[in-house]
Amino acid sequence: MKNIFDNAQIWDWVDSNTNNRERFEFTEGLTPKDVTSLIDLGCGHGSFLKLISSRRKDIRCVGIDNSDGALAYIPFEKAKASIVSVPFADKEFDCVYALEVLEHLNPEEFKKALEEMVRLSKKYIIVSVPYNEDLAWNMVKCPHCLTTFHYDGHLQVFNEAKIANLFAAKGFECIEQSRLGWGENFKFHKTYVKLFYSQQLNKTPHFTVCPVCNTELNPETPFIPDSKSSKGKTSILTFFKRAVKAFWPMEKQSYWIIGLYQKIDS
Repeated sequence: MKNIFDNAQIWDWVDSNTNNRERFEFTEGLTPKDVTSLIDLGCGHGSFLKLISSRRKDIRCVGIDNSDGALAYIPFEKAKASIVSVPFADKEFDCVYALEVLEHLNPEEFKKALEEMVRLSKKYIIVSVPYNEDLAWNMVKCPHCLTTFHYDGHLQVFNEAKIANLFAAKGFECIEQSRLGWGENFKFHKTYVKLFYSQQLNKTPHFTVCPVCNTELNPETPFIPDSKSSKGKTSILTFFKRAVKAFWPMEKQSYWIIGLYQKIDS
């Protein structure tokens, strides 16, 4: 099977996205000062590792990923492995990270990943995930085998309560959580898109791979709304839509939520 994270398009987007850079900056600042060793599970091509190692040169940085293409970018100690089975010793690291990883796991994998993070950590765990995502809204259909799947492979949803209690029964307490990636979006977003951009429904927003037939799917040509007809005439419906859009309410939303966990002294 093809691994979506072997594709350089993914990492080009990560590097060029301002919100991603801000997330890495925030995570570096959240990292406690007494951390001298860390492991990034699902490190991708190492954006976070490169940032924190450039600022805290005393830290031992280790990257784990299951993508050969991603690991090729890592200039640090690294290993190809799954987050559910990491080839390092118990309590080998001061801090264990899972940044945009846990949302990709099915329930069985999710449980094992949490246990593995607890096993590896001597002091801290840091997790970041998409915030309160509507998984159904982000599904696409493969035009070849007709399988419906999440275009980023997400299977889990997280909110404040879930983050607060992620390791509550495993000897770690959440000592800080924050929401990141703030921006304005239209209220009642689904209704807004269905009314004004229905042509965009079920389109692939970026490169992805069908998990069933292994077909690579690329974004379709974006629909340009409210364009004039070939005769240069604009319909009454178009004028109505423009008027409604001009007064549609906005709301502030965040894309990610991040939690810092500390081992409870026994």
